[in-house]
Amino acid sequence: MRKLIATILFLVLGFGSVFSQLTQGGIPLEITGLKSIKARKYVELTIPKSAKTNEEFTDPMESQLKPFQFAYAIPVSLNAYNSGDWYQVENYNIWQLALYSAEAKSLNLIFDKFHLPEGARLFIFSEDRSDLLGAFTSENNKPDKVFATSPVIGDRIIIQYEEPVDALFSGELSLKSVNHDFIGIKSDGDERRPLGESGACNVNVNCDYLEDYRLAANSVCRILIGGTELCTGTLVNNTSNDETPYVYTAAHCINRAVEASESVFLFNYESPYCGSIDGEVNQSLSGSTLRAFSDSLDFSLVEIGVKPPKSFRPYYLGWSYATSLPDSSVSIHHPSGDIKKITIDRDSPSIKSYSSSYISNAFFQIGNWEEGTTEGGSSGAPLIDQDMLLVGALTGGAATCEVPVNDYYSRFAMAWDYYSSASKQLKAWLDPISTDALSIGGMTPFIGADLCGAFTNFTDDDVHENLLIEPQDETKGYWGGTNDYGFISFAEQFTFDSESELSGVSLGVSKAYVQNQFTGSTIRIDVYAGETSPEGLLYSQNYDLKDIDEGVMNYFGFDEPVAASGDFFIAYSIDNVQPADTFAVFIATRLDTYNSFFIKDGEEWYSYPDKSGMTEGSSILMEAILCNIDTASSNTEIIDTSFVAKVYPNPLRSGQKLMVEFDRQVFPNNIQVFDLMGRQVDCAYSQMDDTFITFDFSGKRPGIYIISIEDPIQSHSFRFRVSYLGG
Repeated sequence: MRKLIATILFLVLGFGSVFSQLTQGGIPLEITGLKSIKARKYVELTIPKSAKTNEEFTDPMESQLKPFQFAYAIPVSLNAYNSGDWYQVENYNIWQLALYSAEAKSLNLIFDKFHLPEGARLFIFSEDRSDLLGAFTSENNKPDKVFATSPVIGDRIIIQYEEPVDALFSGELSLKSVNHDFIGIKSDGDERRPLGESGACNVNVNCDYLEDYRLAANSVCRILIGGTELCTGTLVNNTSNDETPYVYTAAHCINRAVEASESVFLFNYESPYCGSIDGEVNQSLSGSTLRAFSDSLDFSLVEIGVKPPKSFRPYYLGWSYATSLPDSSVSIHHPSGDIKKITIDRDSPSIKSYSSSYISNAFFQIGNWEEGTTEGGSSGAPLIDQDMLLVGALTGGAATCEVPVNDYYSRFAMAWDYYSSASKQLKAWLDPISTDALSIGGMTPFIGADLCGAFTNFTDDDVHENLLIEPQDETKGYWGGTNDYGFISFAEQFTFDSESELSGVSLGVSKAYVQNQFTGSTIRIDVYAGETSPEGLLYSQNYDLKDIDEGVMNYFGFDEPVAASGDFFIAYSIDNVQPADTFAVFIATRLDTYNSFFIKDGEEWYSYPDKSGMTEGSSILMEAILCNIDTASSNTEIIDTSFVAKVYPNPLRSGQKLMVEFDRQVFPNNIQVFDLMGRQVDCAYSQMDDTFITFDFSGKRPGIYIISIEDPIQSHSFRFRVSYLGG
């Protein structure tokens, strides 16, 4: 079996292609008499013609700063009392407000008053309901009552608020601004952007050769600020390891409390492999509190209102405020708002001044990027050193794909405690227990049963295509979807050594066309056992075709986890797609013979080469979401949860040994150390007596490690965090 490509991922709850911002799911209630879109009365909004380009927002004095303006803010004062219409359906009072801003690629909203009673629901959706946010509920209430939304596709959107007739109080909903997207950070079909809008030299984070950076990439998010601007930020760890959701970015992105409150933080917007396909946009959090910033050092630290849940696969990046220069560095970011990219400098940066507006020598200068560049939207992106530690945030510079030179990153070390005030330094927030640690490692808060992985058979050399069964004849259909040949089921083979649970699957959907929204077309996801072809059916679930986006990865969550081990197959079937509708999934074109793609013809399954006559193999652009993965303990029969060990000192400093003290005698015959990705780590150890073992982590990266100990009686496996490693 070809090596599966794994990234640390955490279970996505529910079908995620249309939901975001910790929504509760659900479908808006139908209002009698409004099933026809012509019955709606739209509030028409206008913007200046000059606002339809990014040029209006470019300040010549800040031409080398790298935020990205994508929208124009239309100030409004619309609420449930002065606009829209009220209806009563079943036991709900419903307020509906329809908005129209001509030629907008998408619209996003900022509420300056958002406070809902228990049981109330708010939905925001496009005119045809193909793009739906919600339900937002009282769980989204915040003390400041501010609520910012992600974009909804199109120039016409509907707000629908549903309040129980017996609600404890009347909800508050007041719109402050409607933001008109003139770039298209979210749009339909061929115009879908910003995928591909960044320079061709940029590199996707999930390339095979960049595997070491995948955990760090999970800490990076795209920030939508005030509904009009995009920057990049980083979820950072603190010495308490308490999962406080601090995000580190640039002050020229966020330096006011209102900007922090009106920001939306989007995680995991990326392609699942080295090639480019639009990522999911369902994992966002709204609102934060400004904790510290300095314009003269160009850093900002905000705290998101809620912790990212396990579905967001959060990773809290470690940091260092050492004054020494990194040996090399990378930056992970969203250039032009695009899917997540990585930029690489294999040399040491220089300490430089940026301009007279900033503190002298407060910046790292990247002389030349060997791979990638930065662009508008990259502002605030982390600079990560060779030890996978955060050392700076992007301010700006001159780098482009054509000339990738002279980018400037504000130094984390200067932001640490250059100013004594807690509101202008990082130290007060990131070292709350006053350890004075020079650096700490990153950490993930989810382990054990909550630890999941996304696995795909695609590799760096593959290209995803919407392959026609007969070249040049689209009417005959697709190898990966609807066709005239009677193929209705398509499967991908996976092999996984240890027991795990399959929680869902992501598909790279190339076609998803529904001629009539009310026909009820569905696709079915099936899971099969089998070694050489799908055999015993393990699970099956249907999904509505009209809820699926094309040209993008779509996540299909299972209602129940499916036990998986060894060889298994994940299939999708299109036997309930109506004749006038179209559905297809991208498949790989490759030059070698490796194949994991199978097609059902009649009652028999065939490999893609056998059915197509091709000598080259193929794969479906699919990610299997497997949970309860513990590769470190996959060869041990028992994980003794009653087994107790103290691990100290922590944080571990340069020159110290890690001491593991057991609460009883152990006589190990096998000791192994693994990192969080399940890779064995060569680590020296010695047993002092029958209750103590010491480990030497000199030269190893900070982070989470797993120690597996086997003795004649039973096997033990436990995890620990190393907060600081030196030497």
